Amino acid sequence: MRYFLLITSLLFSAQSIAGISLSQAVVHFEDGGKRSADVVVFNQGNETVYVKIEPSIILNPGTDEQKREVYRDPKTAGLLVTPQRLVIPAGSRKRVRFVRMDDPATASKDKVFRVLVKPEVGAVQSEQTAVKIIVAYEVLVLSQPKNAQHKLQSDFDGKVLKISNKGNTNVLLQKGIQCPEGQDFEDEKNDCVELSGGRVYAGATWQTPLTYSTPVQYQISVGLNNSLIVFQADKK
Repeated sequence: MRYFLLITSLLFSAQSIAGISLSQAVVHFEDGGKRSADVVVFNQGNETVYVKIEPSIILNPGTDEQKREVYRDPKTAGLLVTPQRLVIPAGSRKRVRFVRMDDPATASKDKVFRVLVKPEVGAVQSEQTAVKIIVAYEVLVLSQPKNAQHKLQSDFDGKVLKISNKGNTNVLLQKGIQCPEGQDFEDEKNDCVELSGGRVYAGATWQTPLTYSTPVQYQISVGLNNSLIVFQADKK
């Protein structure tokens, strides 16, 4: 995830961009898989950048009770991120290591983290107005429990599809397709529509508006595994 922090002074003539990018935005720790992963931070600008890295744990993700907490004890939280400050010369790169610290057997469901990767800049120094644009990123980290399984339940509520996850691991819904009765998206001419996607966390419910009352197909990703699933309304 990328977002912008805009710092402005009183003028507008000078502008600089702290240009970093990341090698990946999501880190998966699967049950029985690797317990560490590296994310590379690239400095695409023409000046040295100073980067602050701040990990947070997400409590009750995807629900009305979702809460973000910055933590200081990686062992208790379950994720070590190191280093938490980088100095990257222009045109260079540095690695940030993510290490899973908990035991999957002790977890009842996914642990979810978001790690902020943000360039730090000093005060604007200019006799004219200057604008500094800071592009910051977040890395989503997902740690699966032992015997990770999803269990999706669908509910067609009028023209809204509601999907609940009764399992213990998250599911990413992508490339949703819905077609009118009697049509298929592979037909040369069709009125099929693409549907928005999203991540359904364990114990949470996600929804999307529909155009028709017909079945819906999604590509689903569970950890690093992909498959197709079709949701359809119960016949009454």
